[in-house]
Amino acid sequence: MVNLAIDLEFWMTNLPDKLRKLPVIHLAIPGSHDSTTYAINHTSKISPDARKPIQLLKFLEPLLRPLIIKWSKTQSTNITQQLNAGIRYFDLRIAMKPHSQNYYFVHNLYSECVDTVLTQINSFVEEHSSEIVILDFQHFFNLLLSDHKRLVNQLKSIFGHKLLPYSYSMKHVTLDYMKEHSYQVLLVYRGDISNVEEVLWPAMSFPTPWPDTFKIPVLIDFINQGLKNRNCALGFVSQCVLTPTVWFAFRHIFSSLKNKCVLPLEPQKYEWLRQQKPGDSGLNIVISDFVEYQDFAFSKTVINLNQKLL
Repeated sequence: MVNLAIDLEFWMTNLPDKLRKLPVIHLAIPGSHDSTTYAINHTSKISPDARKPIQLLKFLEPLLRPLIIKWSKTQSTNITQQLNAGIRYFDLRIAMKPHSQNYYFVHNLYSECVDTVLTQINSFVEEHSSEIVILDFQHFFNLLLSDHKRLVNQLKSIFGHKLLPYSYSMKHVTLDYMKEHSYQVLLVYRGDISNVEEVLWPAMSFPTPWPDTFKIPVLIDFINQGLKNRNCALGFVSQCVLTPTVWFAFRHIFSSLKNKCVLPLEPQKYEWLRQQKPGDSGLNIVISDFVEYQDFAFSKTVINLNQKLL
């Protein structure tokens, strides 16, 4: 059986013709959860998305920051490294800093500047004309309508003609179709202005149910149920991640998200993945924490699920 993940940087480019002619919503696509948290460091400030107990303890920020970092970072590799390793879906959360006009990615703490990351993604797609990316702007914090409009203008300025216009039906959106029309970027925008911009895909286009549990059996049942109920005319994101509560993190205060939630899930995650098949009503996008673990085994496993469609 052909190894579809032999060259992760060009895995879409190298897919057999049969797969490049299938709707992208029928392909198995690896994604990263909280994709930009790699940039969180000891200078990062608490961001407006932080949960209420963290906000209430903000006066202790210098003491709490090292602990928050250990429970907020979900990725260790930067965007370019993730792209080169086959990740094609990115989970993005946006906020603005007080007294600043710049946008930042956030997850309890401020991370990378949005413009920096988007420019890196654009550089990648310009150099990889048969690869596509799905950018999912999941959550927005402290943005006014005018801020949304300015952000969308920034997105259009960076990606230009590479942005795939929204259409209710997605059956025609194949890799070959996108290549033929020079489209490489699909923007999912879960904000209030998605319905007035033709290059923004609304939340309904890619449902992404959140398991919100730190218990592995509950997670597996949840993502199985999600696929069972999936609308095969739309995209679908399976979140194969555990989510600690603030109190769970405090109980394990000297440990980390990776040690308590990510590594314990690894065996069951791959067991679950091996049972999946992409295609009509099957697995589509699946996201994970620390996608680089064991030499990007996650990317390789998800991409090779597409063998089942040959």
